[in-house]
Amino acid sequence: MKLNREKILGFFKKSESRASVILNDKTKAGNTIKDALGKAVTNKGDLEGVWSKLVLLFAVSKDYVNGDYTEIPKRSIIAILGGLIYFLSPVDVIPDFVPVLGFIDDIYILNLVYRQVVKDLEKYKIWKDAQVKFIGDINGSTAT
Repeated sequence: MKLNREKILGFFKKSESRASVILNDKTKAGNTIKDALGKAVTNKGDLEGVWSKLVLLFAVSKDYVNGDYTEIPKRSIIAILGGLIYFLSPVDVIPDFVPVLGFIDDIYILNLVYRQVVKDLEKYKIWKDAQVKFIGDINGSTAT
């Protein structure tokens, strides 16, 4: 089966437009991330090849919406949220209910988004690791 990349990218552009609107409403943005995460967990087996990337996209978008990490450029967070909206949509280029093939377009978009923002994600991982270390240091020093 040959993917119609133009059609997939057209759907993704619509998702990015929705993302820039949703991003202005922290509650809607948070609910979108939560809903997409629920769908991802439910379909983890189908997403095995992109799971670690997807987890990172969820983490950075959640930390951005919560105001914990705002160093990522807005265009990057819009692309990430657009990818999550595309993933969340059950009816896209290849509907998710189609056995075996349903997530091929979603995986394509998620990989595309990941490659587009990989440098921003590397900076986020450094920040996140520092947060975890800091909390570990605090917990370690108060436990003695």
